[in-house]
Amino acid sequence: MTPDNGGDVGRLLRPRSVAVIGVSDSSGSMGGRALQNLENFGIEEIHLVSRNNATVRGRPCVPSIDDLPEGIDAVIIALPRSGVVEAVAACARRKVGGVVIFAAGFAEADDEGRQLQAQLTAIARGANMAVLGPNTLGMTNYIDGITLAFGPARKVTPKGQRAVAILAQSGAMMGSTWMSAFARNYGVAYAVATGNEAVSGIEDFMAHFVDDPHTSAIAVFAEQLRQPQKFLALARRARLASKPVILMHPGKSQAARDSAASHTGALSGDHEVMRAMVASEAVIVVETLEEFLDASEFLTRFPNPLAAGPAVMSDSGAMRGLALDYADGHGFALPQLADQTSERLRKVLPAFAEVSNPLDITAQGLKEMQLYGDAAAALLADPGCGGLLIAVMPGSPEVGVIKADAILPALDGVQKPCAYVVLGDAPVDPGLPQRITSRNVPFLRSSERALRAFATLQRYARLKQDAAVPRQPAPAVAALNWQPGTQAEHVGKALLRSLGVRTPRGGLAADADAAVQIATQLGWPVVLKIQSAALPHKTEIGGVMLGIANPDALRTAWAEMVARAQALRPDAVVDGCLVEEMIAPGLELVVGGRRDAHWGPVVLFGLGGVWIEVLRDVRLAPADLSAQLIRQELGKLQAHGLIEGHRGQPGISIDELVALISTVGTMLRAHPDIAEIDINPLIAYPDQPPIALDALIVTAAP
Repeated sequence: MTPDNGGDVGRLLRPRSVAVIGVSDSSGSMGGRALQNLENFGIEEIHLVSRNNATVRGRPCVPSIDDLPEGIDAVIIALPRSGVVEAVAACARRKVGGVVIFAAGFAEADDEGRQLQAQLTAIARGANMAVLGPNTLGMTNYIDGITLAFGPARKVTPKGQRAVAILAQSGAMMGSTWMSAFARNYGVAYAVATGNEAVSGIEDFMAHFVDDPHTSAIAVFAEQLRQPQKFLALARRARLASKPVILMHPGKSQAARDSAASHTGALSGDHEVMRAMVASEAVIVVETLEEFLDASEFLTRFPNPLAAGPAVMSDSGAMRGLALDYADGHGFALPQLADQTSERLRKVLPAFAEVSNPLDITAQGLKEMQLYGDAAAALLADPGCGGLLIAVMPGSPEVGVIKADAILPALDGVQKPCAYVVLGDAPVDPGLPQRITSRNVPFLRSSERALRAFATLQRYARLKQDAAVPRQPAPAVAALNWQPGTQAEHVGKALLRSLGVRTPRGGLAADADAAVQIATQLGWPVVLKIQSAALPHKTEIGGVMLGIANPDALRTAWAEMVARAQALRPDAVVDGCLVEEMIAPGLELVVGGRRDAHWGPVVLFGLGGVWIEVLRDVRLAPADLSAQLIRQELGKLQAHGLIEGHRGQPGISIDELVALISTVGTMLRAHPDIAEIDINPLIAYPDQPPIALDALIVTAAP
């Protein structure tokens, strides 16, 4: 995990003086291309270092970094791996503000590379010097017209446009995103490829973009967020500033799930925890490159969308059914039109047209082109619609222009999100996309992608609403002072009872005689469970027996269970057996939580019992989630019908379940030595508090 001392990246973003080390006259060299970019962008103060050239491109060179003036803001190191550490040390001696290292072959390559990266990291941190890279394509500041990159760079200032800041650990992803933005005609404020992040990472640059007045949205591609808590704090600031953050984060870890001791740990791997935590600050997580590009455009153009879905308008009857299917597939419904909107449309559309959302204006539009604009204006004015998707048949390129001319005036000055789709891949007039996008309207060829983008807008609006709901207050912190490791069930249940969680009546027996005595007091039949911290999954070794009806059966069960445990795990320390009352059937749920080493505590809840690992119908959320949002998350379960009641069957006591989930979250936050909690099954009822049939707690050193 990278410490929070990435240097002053502001001097890299806005350098007044730049030096290039390893420059040459070769047009194909990294140093030569970097110099050409600096000149193309009009950087005034440029210094060059070359051992072999007195001049490059008519500019004088000095033979050594030690010959440079002191205090240069940014230095581009265009050297092979073998010369980088020495160059970084020399830059530190010259009090350089920050360096950009193009060379690859460091921590991403081999042991030698990791050692070299560790050396340059230590040098730079000791000098409080920012480092972009190594293994980076560099960065461009389009606002101020500054580039520190060897790849192609365009000097395009996004004047009067909303603009995105692009942050990617991958240079290819950075390049794909800014090239897409230019092709789609929306603004890019900054594009930064952070590479290996030896010193300065995504969070260091993001801190500048959150406060930057030219940045409307932040698009992040990261395989690892090295400072999760800082990222969450920055995402919170971005949310409050109405700057959407879009995140693409590959790398789902099966290993984390395989190594977990509890069901909760197995179902809440690192990737799932990351998604839950960043979503709590309204970060939009996407899965594919297409989603990343579309979400970046739509949320840059429309950073304050409404939570309502869009109206859909087309001149194709087939689009009506497709749009409904696409919207349903992306988890949202198209809003019904207001009465005044329907009346307004009936006045302009032919009598045979069906007025609904989606709306087919019919082929009459080809005869009366004003229908396109009239219908668009009516739909945009509908107070219940969060935007407008226009999907038109291509026709000929000339007809496509005529349709656009009829529609676009209705979109001028509109604040709601709009998108314009020409269906299919037929050719369009070359100037058509520019005419549309210049009105701050995305142009696409896929209605499905457009509707997915509208779903993203709606999701962002709702996440912002949820994030504004106050969280639970921080509890007092205290350690349990337990031995680290997996705790036996009876230990975990004792803690749950102390917090008001209901467990079956019963007790721990040290021998069969004590077990019979407890069972007699409880009343037959009873449950017998072996108790050992070394045997957390008791059913897998035959360590649970139900419905024991009398003392003889109990003694037999005891002997068989203890013998089986000793045979399978002779090293296990057995505390005895837990004798408990039989519990009436109910809805089997799971409630748990875990403490992620980087992201902090999260809670998990959903369908439990034997189905937990098969159906995986669970929700993951921050441990401080409010009761209101817990209820909301319960409603997203596939089993929500069972929880709320279905077809005449009563639901469960949701208030009691919400309270228990909150208790687990508070327990995790109050006890830093609890690593995992797993209550499974938790039996829930319509008219009484749920009861924890099993409880597993894993502790670590506080």
